[in-house]
Amino acid sequence: MSAFNGKAFTSTLIQKNTSSGSTGDSIIQRIVCFKFKAGTTQEAIEQHMRGFRNLKDSIPYILSYRAGSTVKGDLTEKPEYDVMHYCTYRNEEEIKLYSVHPVHQRFIQQNKANWEKVLVINSRVAP
Repeated sequence: MSAFNGKAFTSTLIQKNTSSGSTGDSIIQRIVCFKFKAGTTQEAIEQHMRGFRNLKDSIPYILSYRAGSTVKGDLTEKPEYDVMHYCTYRNEEEIKLYSVHPVHQRFIQQNKANWEKVLVINSRVAP
């Protein structure tokens, strides 16, 4: 999944390994942040969360998954996004395979009407 602004999807890679592409010493951590449109029901948000969580069971490229609602923490204003999903992949190629997987595409179609905006960040991290 890539960033969704109501019109187009884009993605951001914040750190790129410039070596031969080997990922033996790193994995890819993906953070996907969603802001729901005003008026989105709690039921629709729960459907979104359940649907995203179930992607791990259907798509073998997702090594691990965690998610939750954003919190204010030390910020002075409400967070810009409502929920965040954290997924781990072996490499960038598996993210590409995940992105076009039919189950992922179905999740997008079933939920995108409730999204005001989406931010996707991928980062190479130590395993």
